[in-house]
Amino acid sequence: MVRVTTRWALAAAAIAMVLVAAAGCSADGGAIDNARFKDLQAEGARIVDVRTAGEFAAGHIPGAELVPYQGIAQVAQGWDPTQPVVVYCAVGDRSAEAANVLRSMGFERVYDLAAGIVAWDGDIIAGEGAVATEPPAVQTSELPVLYEFFTDW
Repeated sequence: MVRVTTRWALAAAAIAMVLVAAAGCSADGGAIDNARFKDLQAEGARIVDVRTAGEFAAGHIPGAELVPYQGIAQVAQGWDPTQPVVVYCAVGDRSAEAANVLRSMGFERVYDLAAGIVAWDGDIIAGEGAVATEPPAVQTSELPVLYEFFTDW
């Protein structure tokens, strides 16, 4: 009988944690889809591309400003922390980290474009001198390449 009670208590605690986490994300921001991104953009949110300068030049969302991920904390010190900020990158990893940095700095409304620009269904503009045709050929010394994979089981 004790096992059943313990299992139910653990299950209830797990469900409560999921509900609290979901409520927290929806209340102050979190991962958003394209439609919500467009709504926030229309409302005047700051749109921040956290990719590299080369990625930005190849194509970015209109109205976005480039702040590479590594410099987000320094640049954001001059921003209004009450203004909504939407961050995006290529696939969502760097922007999720950038959103966490902004939240830790006291920004109240931080949003992250889920799945990044690769899932964007709106307009994309290219920067000056951007060539988005084919990737450059990989230069090799014609020696074999060794890939080593290590796992710690």
